[in-house]
Amino acid sequence: MPYRPATGPVGRRHRRACPPPPAGGTPGILDVVAEKPRILQSRRDLVLTMVPLLVLCLIVLFASGNFKFGFGADPKDETVPPINPKGVFQVSADTLGFPVRIPAGAGVVDGVPEGWKATATRDDDVSGGKVFSVNYVTPEKNSLQLSQSGAPLDVVVEAVYGARTKPSGEVPVEGRTWQVYGPNDKNRSAWVLQLDGAVLVVFGGGTVPRFTELAAAVQSQEPLPKSGAPVPGK
Repeated sequence: MPYRPATGPVGRRHRRACPPPPAGGTPGILDVVAEKPRILQSRRDLVLTMVPLLVLCLIVLFASGNFKFGFGADPKDETVPPINPKGVFQVSADTLGFPVRIPAGAGVVDGVPEGWKATATRDDDVSGGKVFSVNYVTPEKNSLQLSQSGAPLDVVVEAVYGARTKPSGEVPVEGRTWQVYGPNDKNRSAWVLQLDGAVLVVFGGGTVPRFTELAAAVQSQEPLPKSGAPVPGK
């Protein structure tokens, strides 16, 4: 006799509803899942929640004025936007614990020489302190970086130049003598000056006149006073 599946209640598949939890009892796992916040049930909801957070982070970044995107960028890339580093110089003077100078003088506006553009700023941790750097693009489309630190000179040189090395010469700049390091294998040099508790470094692949222009513009300035501090002489 051929096999025939049962057609009665035993052979039918019925979807059985989960019984409600006992009154006053602990909810079961299905109840916990059902009550889980909707944000955790959908990847789409999670993404939609993260987007505003990322936007907020970008707003905070740009509001602080501390931009790292321009470091390492091709100086000939016209799509790299200029920034105004004046506020970052002031924040660094307020917080970093060593004398910070902003380039100034004839043709220099908000720390940027005429015809140049600032593209990035950053702080780097080193042994003995921090290194505050501003990246510039010269009119010839070369990158020059101005770095300042209260750390030991050899530590700062290694951090900025990229290797432990000794001076290869020196160059006078309006009454002061800068030590020259390099050029390195990428044809980049560092001009270094110790000045009143800080180390100043001009680093990059620019021409000697551009090195001199930036070095002169920063060495001639008094350290920025902290915000709210009385200005000397007033």
